[in-house]
Amino acid sequence: MLNNICVLFVFIVWVFSAGCQAEASGHGLNLCTSEEILLFGFRVSGEEKYMSLCEGRDEGYLTYRFGTPANVELQYPEILDEESWDGFSFYGYSRGGGVKNDAMGDYSISFINQGVEYTVSQSWRLRSNEYFIGILLNMGAERVVLQGEHDSQFGSLVVFEKTQE
Repeated sequence: MLNNICVLFVFIVWVFSAGCQAEASGHGLNLCTSEEILLFGFRVSGEEKYMSLCEGRDEGYLTYRFGTPANVELQYPEILDEESWDGFSFYGYSRGGGVKNDAMGDYSISFINQGVEYTVSQSWRLRSNEYFIGILLNMGAERVVLQGEHDSQFGSLVVFEKTQE
């Protein structure tokens, strides 16, 4: 039992510290301005593109950006104010208990822009040693998955639990 708790603790610390490792290894590129805080971000696998969820000072707004530092292809929402938070939906679930209980977590934040549903996702399963970060695009019958590179991850979607009351 103690061994399972230790494994879970190490895994959780690893998930939350991934951002620090990414920053230290030079993968800390993001699309936030110097006035913003990067809450969660990563590089898209096989591409030179990034996804960043940025927060304005004093939780003034939330924005999603996708693209490169030289060319942000999408910013949502366009108007950055306190109402921006209402344009996003957060989902979060986690279960502890170590390998024996198949500890896991599923977190996502989503929004709809011009008829396309964007879902930024982070999930893990301890028993099967699975981990996923990425962006899911739902365009009616067509679905696209843009997988994120684990070693470029900064932050965690777990931070959005505080927004749920």
